[in-house]
Amino acid sequence: MTRWAEGLLALGITVVLGIALWLFSGQSLGSEGTGESTTPIAYDAEAAARGEALAAETGCLACHAIDGTAGTGPTWQGLAGAERPLDSGETVVADDAYLFASIVDPQVQVVAGFDPVMPTTYSETLTENEINDLVEYIKSLG
Repeated sequence: MTRWAEGLLALGITVVLGIALWLFSGQSLGSEGTGESTTPIAYDAEAAARGEALAAETGCLACHAIDGTAGTGPTWQGLAGAERPLDSGETVVADDAYLFASIVDPQVQVVAGFDPVMPTTYSETLTENEINDLVEYIKSLG
């Protein structure tokens, strides 16, 4: 077999395996990714522990899953540092500023596919430190 034929065979196998992977996983191939961050996110462990307790106490986890499943709201697993498609058609990175703003004014940047139902009262009922603790908890989830 010639090198050209071997190369063509290798290309064909790669294409078939790529299609099989796409069909099996249902995920997009290429640079679009899953929307989850692949870069480790640094976070304050003590603040994250406080944020975890606060998330349970305030009912955040009734709408936001931490295991990757979607609920009434987007999952928090893999959220920090990930690109988020918005209803407006824009895409934003879920950095600290975005996460903080999404808690205090959740109607401004609504994630595509979700209804704008998150309460808008957290800026009144939580302190800035508590909101920062929630951000650290979200960051701790990968």
